[in-house]
Amino acid sequence: MPQNLKAPLLFSLILGFLATQAISISNKKTMDLIEQTCRQSGFFALCNSTLRSDPRSSNANLEGLAKISVEIVIDKANATLNFIVDLFKNVSDPVLYRSYGTCIDSYGASVQRLLPEAIAALGSKDYATSRHDVATVATNVNACDEQFPEKTPFSDRNRLVHDLSLMSAGIIELLG
Repeated sequence: MPQNLKAPLLFSLILGFLATQAISISNKKTMDLIEQTCRQSGFFALCNSTLRSDPRSSNANLEGLAKISVEIVIDKANATLNFIVDLFKNVSDPVLYRSYGTCIDSYGASVQRLLPEAIAALGSKDYATSRHDVATVATNVNACDEQFPEKTPFSDRNRLVHDLSLMSAGIIELLG
């Protein structure tokens, strides 16, 4: 290889290596932030798997992780509400009708008011309100669960929304 090509080639290789290392260090810092955050959320395994499965988390700061977690609660709560509404359409028993209605009201309040308010409060750095609103979603899920003496077709969904809500409240608490 000619001597005049060795220096530029070596320089390019070194530059490429350094760029790769910088990206790797940046990703490790973000992943470390996810791990640190999740260890303090009260729901490590759920938090870790949930945040790592969302590509937006890889470049997020703590406030970004909090917002992502609340948005995931919104998605899961909406899906659960829609599932309950679909089941409700086939309910004829008056007791079950009231029970399902309570769940629809609880989830409706969560997805239409509490969770959008939590996102808005997070954006304005009103962390106490955001945390309170997200934690109240877990309370609403409990109100739904208490309507049924036995497991329902949506008990597992309720548990997930409940735990995600408390996980998100724990992450928001880290903000102040």
